Amino acid sequence: LIRQAITRELNRKGQVYFLHNRIQDLEKLGEKLTRLLPDKARISLAHGQMHPKHLEKVMLDFLEGRIDILLCTMIIESGIDIPNVNTIVINNAHTFGLSDLHQLRGRVGRFDRPAYAYCMVPRKEILGADAKKRLRALQEYSQLGAGFKIAMEDLEIRGAGNLLGIQQHGFINGVGFDLYCRLLREAIGNFQKAGVLGDG
Repeated sequence: LIRQAITRELNRKGQVYFLHNRIQDLEKLGEKLTRLLPDKARISLAHGQMHPKHLEKVMLDFLEGRIDILLCTMIIESGIDIPNVNTIVINNAHTFGLSDLHQLRGRVGRFDRPAYAYCMVPRKEILGADAKKRLRALQEYSQLGAGFKIAMEDLEIRGAGNLLGIQQHGFINGVGFDLYCRLLREAIGNFQKAGVLGDG
């Protein structure tokens, strides 16, 4: 599948992001890709621990089309738009959050050419319920403007958090989003009546 996806993009004179978010394995994965793909495919590595001048040169070479496949980490999550990059392969997609996957998928298809995002998971990996929900949501909400639905799905999966405390996740799954908001409004109202919070 990886060979077919990348070859299709290269045949239409396009470029590919291959995202693998473990610096330790990038070179080994680069060797595998080199064996897997046609000899003419030009692959380069890019990650945040590279010397800035070297990273800048790699990114410039990629931008100017001298590199076909950028094997990289999350450093591409937000940045410049490259019209010629319309395929992304996200390795170990089950380890990413939903908003990260949505952001990464948005790196391709920025212009008028059909784009493809492949979320790869290990064949023998048993995915947890949340990972399955994230990948299903990404597949379901693929149309233009799906960001809000993705955000709401992410909120349902992770929980809203404790806005007035130090916890990073809350009990939204136990009570539902609407009830959670009503309870929050009621608690804020009680604080305001008691004079703990102002009216703003």
